[in-house]
Amino acid sequence: MREQFFYVAVARFVFLHSKHGVVSVRDPIRLADAKRHDLSPLLIYGLSVARLPIRWMTFSTVAEPKPILTVLQEAWAQGEGLRGMPDMLRVNRHVASACPSLASDLAKIGVRLTIAEAGDRTHPAALRSAQDAARWLGWCRTERPGQGDSVSALCQRAADSHSYESSRGARASESRETRDRVEQWLGLPVRETKRFCANGMDWTPGPWLYPQETTIPPTQPRYFHKDELDGRIWLLTGQERGSGRNEVDDDPPYNGREEVPALARNLVECWPNPPAEIATAVGISLRELQWFISGRADLDQNVRHRLERLLGIGVDERSGYFTAFGPYVLIARKPQALEAVYTEISGGGDANPWELLPSTGAADPSWRYILINTYGSPPSFVMVPRGDRIADRLDDLILNFAGSLSVDRSFYQEVVATCARACRSPEANITSMTEFVWRHEQHWTDCAWKPE
Repeated sequence: MREQFFYVAVARFVFLHSKHGVVSVRDPIRLADAKRHDLSPLLIYGLSVARLPIRWMTFSTVAEPKPILTVLQEAWAQGEGLRGMPDMLRVNRHVASACPSLASDLAKIGVRLTIAEAGDRTHPAALRSAQDAARWLGWCRTERPGQGDSVSALCQRAADSHSYESSRGARASESRETRDRVEQWLGLPVRETKRFCANGMDWTPGPWLYPQETTIPPTQPRYFHKDELDGRIWLLTGQERGSGRNEVDDDPPYNGREEVPALARNLVECWPNPPAEIATAVGISLRELQWFISGRADLDQNVRHRLERLLGIGVDERSGYFTAFGPYVLIARKPQALEAVYTEISGGGDANPWELLPSTGAADPSWRYILINTYGSPPSFVMVPRGDRIADRLDDLILNFAGSLSVDRSFYQEVVATCARACRSPEANITSMTEFVWRHEQHWTDCAWKPE
């Protein structure tokens, strides 16, 4: 049975500008922010072959939407890769409600309309894939100097892209199973499209067309950039590199803070407390913290300073770079984050790490305690869950790991108690460890700290 998905929504990555024409946005943008850049939203319409990487797209302004029957008729008549009309067309409940006559109109030409179920992931995945593909459409230069690319030019480029992809067949990067299914589909005879009457606008647009914006970072600096290779206009995220410089990949002026989000991300992933508690401790939402540590959005300067203090991040006077000072109690969860944090706090492995074991009695049945005994700075502890796979990789993740070290049982118990106190709240981490270091100042020998 031939099945296709139909969808319509506000395009997330292509907009219309009064001067530049069609503009491609590299990163998602809120519609209010787009309006501040004089960008008007467009509607994206698409048809995808069920469970195959074959799609056809077209566009319109929001002010002048296209009738659904007109879009379908155009797609089935011109989209070679669709192979004509399907047996079944699947839409979401919003499209079905907005166009109540669609089912009966399609039934007249032998196409059955079905509505995607609430748990159906394939239909929304097809729309997401089309949204992303629209961002990378390289439309042709305008023939009129000073005028940007039009919506009709964008539609033509989308049609040309569909024709090219359909004629090329299955991609080598696809799985063997997908390649076989693509070739089998493209080998089907083209089913002639039955002509049907489209009497004007046949559906009612509504709020469901607009993308969910709660996952999009708030206002960020953005600037327009012209790609000299194909003439496309992009709205890029960040600060423009300076007058007369258009290179996207130019390095921005270094202010010493670019490395903080990645450093904070690794610390958060190793912090004993959940990210939500860290966010609450500095007065932001979890989403704002996630945006910052992923590099998608900055924080208010005061909030950023609070986060840096909480996580023990500061400037190394010798190098001038931001680094993790500690002292910390960390939990080994993700190998990459653990390796990165250890490398940071040890200055590239300049440490003498040990696993602490009590000289008498049994060790903690739940956790292993790794002493990160750095040179010239306070020690930190890494708690490793017993039985976790990450425990088998300590030699690889912790450079110069020296194995086990037997310590007095009272000292071992104090380490366990200190780690427990450090885990009570995000703020208690460095405070508890700092107090522990003060109580054991006698363990300093030359530039190293070593338990007796």
